[in-house]
Amino acid sequence: MLGQILDKIRDYYVSRFMDAVNEHSSTDGVTVAHEPAFCDSNGDVVCEGELSLPARGDLLLIRDGTVFDSVRIDTYGMLSFEPVAFDWPGGKLNVLMRPFQWNWIQLRIFGLGPDADWTPIRNWFIGWFQENDPDAYELLGGVHFLSDPERGGEYTQVSIDLGTAPVESFEELLDAIGQMGATSVQIGQFEEDS
Repeated sequence: MLGQILDKIRDYYVSRFMDAVNEHSSTDGVTVAHEPAFCDSNGDVVCEGELSLPARGDLLLIRDGTVFDSVRIDTYGMLSFEPVAFDWPGGKLNVLMRPFQWNWIQLRIFGLGPDADWTPIRNWFIGWFQENDPDAYELLGGVHFLSDPERGGEYTQVSIDLGTAPVESFEELLDAIGQMGATSVQIGQFEEDS
């Protein structure tokens, strides 16, 4: 059941992503670069934030060799399902998963100390980021963005754009959270004040 829910959440986003690529690619004189890594003026991938991570955009629109616009693919709706609670195999991680968008998932991670080692999540992200930009007619199959950790009272929150990464990336993310020593994680989209 969990795998089916995750497949549907991912497919909802990826189908809209591909629709946008096809729509912009059909414009005369426009070339679309999808899932480009953010680079500096020398073409080197830029790493920023507390975890020193790279990031990717969704689409760049190019005319006459010059980028003239960037497009972010948002899914305004999301798959509706009752919250699912389960214990993640391989550790003592309790998971509560609520509806979320593949391109904007928020995690509230419980049981981490103030000096938590974020290496497992950083390594997970770098592993799924993919080294090279995708070919013109292929999806990258990689993640796009991971926010800096925001520490609250009982939990630490991060936001992630899973991009076009497969469901396996989500499963490995749970493994990484477990490796950090977390006791539980809530997955969904949360209001700022809750």
